[in-house]
Amino acid sequence: MGGKKFMGTDSVKYEDAEYAIVPIPHDSNVSWLAGAAKAPQAIFRASEELERYDFDTGANVSDFKFATLDPITYDKIKETVERVMGEGKIPISVGGDHSISIPILSLLPEEISILHIDAHMDMREEYRGNKLSHACALYEASKNHNVVHAGIRSGCEEELENARQFSNVLANYRDSEAILHDLGENVYITFDVDALDPSIMPATGTPEPGGMGWLDANRILEDICREKNVIGLDFVELRPQEGFHFCDATVAKLLMKSIIYLES
Repeated sequence: MGGKKFMGTDSVKYEDAEYAIVPIPHDSNVSWLAGAAKAPQAIFRASEELERYDFDTGANVSDFKFATLDPITYDKIKETVERVMGEGKIPISVGGDHSISIPILSLLPEEISILHIDAHMDMREEYRGNKLSHACALYEASKNHNVVHAGIRSGCEEELENARQFSNVLANYRDSEAILHDLGENVYITFDVDALDPSIMPATGTPEPGGMGWLDANRILEDICREKNVIGLDFVELRPQEGFHFCDATVAKLLMKSIIYLES
């Protein structure tokens, strides 16, 4: 299938990689605007224009071992991510709508905590007859995992009740200390880019005013990646738009900085 690679080229051969970038161009489970299927290639294209040296940390992402897989379809997510994890690599999946997280989260052992960074709770049991809707991304995983939501500013009564039933935590994203306390030692991070304020992330299918700034997002990622054992991440819900290529670059930079934070 082929396609572009993160940062334009792998830093090492796949067999030697510690981080496997998994592009998942899928958007069949959105509730409003489609287009997220184009995100992986847009992110990778933008990443080619980024400096590999990071001013904030003094690190160069090329010093770390990452490789990009060929794009996969929805039905291949579970087996692909399971294989990556079985090889001792950290999967960084790039969607795609948030439904790509559902098969990934189903793989995780119960002792893994989930940090869900999002504008929306995504805690419906089903939405418009679809249990794989991106509005249901965290519902099944919440039944047997410790889930901490951060950045949430939209949800319905059903979602709040489900979150209470499953003892989810709704955290203040500015309080990293409390988030670190609520998470276990081993953590999976799922990051919906609509957690970011539309002023810096208008290119998403379900924008919600009042979100995180760039520094907020980096603070929470840095704190969790440095203090916890992060076993995987995904970045979802970018909807590339003509004239808003800075949004593609924003997500590419978050991905780059996540690898650097994990190595810190």
